Amino acid sequence: MKLEEQLNYKLFIGIDVSKKTIDSAIINDFGKKIGHRKFTNNQFGFDSCLEWLREFYQDGQVIFCLEHTGIYSRLLSMFLQDEGFSVCMESGYVIKHSGGILKGKNDKIDAYRIAEYALSNKFKLKIAEHYDLNIIKLHDLMTTRNRLVVDLKRLTTPINEMKEHGGKESYDMLLKACKSAIDGLMKSIKEIEQMIDELIEEVEGWKERMELVTSVKGIGKIVGLWMMVYTKNFSSKINARQFASLVGIAPFEESSGSSVRKGTHVSNHAHKFLKGILHSAAMSAIKSSSRIKEYHIKKKKEGKKGFVIMNNIKNKLVQTVFSVVRTGIQYDESFQYKKVA
Repeated sequence: MKLEEQLNYKLFIGIDVSKKTIDSAIINDFGKKIGHRKFTNNQFGFDSCLEWLREFYQDGQVIFCLEHTGIYSRLLSMFLQDEGFSVCMESGYVIKHSGGILKGKNDKIDAYRIAEYALSNKFKLKIAEHYDLNIIKLHDLMTTRNRLVVDLKRLTTPINEMKEHGGKESYDMLLKACKSAIDGLMKSIKEIEQMIDELIEEVEGWKERMELVTSVKGIGKIVGLWMMVYTKNFSSKINARQFASLVGIAPFEESSGSSVRKGTHVSNHAHKFLKGILHSAAMSAIKSSSRIKEYHIKKKKEGKKGFVIMNNIKNKLVQTVFSVVRTGIQYDESFQYKKVA
């Protein structure tokens, strides 16, 4: 959205979302509180909220600001976008730490604080892209698969340890008791993976994109799919540096004046899960890519710390993935840039 369009907002609506209800608070472009009301967090509540809001505005000079609350805010944000409104989805951490010293807290106060955040940051609000139902489906499938894999490991690991250290009789007894649960989890994982494969086949361009992403040594199918989810199918709105910042592998300088020189470091404000699976991808790349293996050996000989080397490898993988997606050309390990004469 163009800056001049954002300057035309006259009403800022903050919505505090919970499991059962939503609190809507309105302030105008002078910061005056206009009104507040609570609604149910369902279709009836959304319609009622919109009907109430129409009492205060005539045109589209209004913006909604919501906290990221996972699945609880999904239907509301989709509803508002379908109605043609501008929607900003912001981290609760960012909103909380932008308000200075805060005293008191309830749903009404929080809704007004969200609206005030939108007003004070109206020049740099990031308007959410219109949702993609296929990306939402993929995210839900991948999340469910991850839960099933974790549950399967949580169940099978102690049973396998029992076999080695606890005695055969106890092992046989536990395995018999849990066999149906283990088989059920494994069956569900296979069914989820089949649904994911079918979705990739159905959506135009996804199969070709996955072939590009997984052509990069170390990037497997699961890592590629998670990258697709969190980049919204490698949207032009997010580049490699921004994704690296999200994951927590992008270095940032820390210095001030002439005395503070802390060098460059990664931030702890990161998506830990994505960072973890990228670490696995980096380990795989060291084994499967001759270039990455040579780089790893070279940096170790230079005395670089292990976590620094791994962080650099993760960055290389991210940059390479975004490059092959941008160019539409699969990764070629033997490719060499021609030197300028």
